Amino acid sequence: MNEPSKKVVITKSASDIPCDEVLSDEKHILLVTVDRENQDVYLKFSSRLALYDFARSLLHEAVFGEGTKKEFYPLVVEGNAQVVEGVRLANGSSRIFLDCEEGVELTRKE
Repeated sequence: MNEPSKKVVITKSASDIPCDEVLSDEKHILLVTVDRENQDVYLKFSSRLALYDFARSLLHEAVFGEGTKKEFYPLVVEGNAQVVEGVRLANGSSRIFLDCEEGVELTRKE
């Protein structure tokens, strides 16, 4: 396995997100669950490499993103989990929605 570099480089093209190993091996996966009782969100990564590429995808959005919204969702085609926005979410995973609008005060719904 190729170890990720200690130096993280994010390019505007994001052509290396996800890395080749994550793209080619379905063992690198993220399962997102929500505890309905207390509203906690759990991100369960199957590998550090899956976590690394998810973090790089978020960093790319923070540095180069031009929109205000982004969605990560599970996509299974012919029984194979696909990578969407640099991340492979497990079948049955909750989706992740990012909303980042400049100058908007964030409030928590109770």
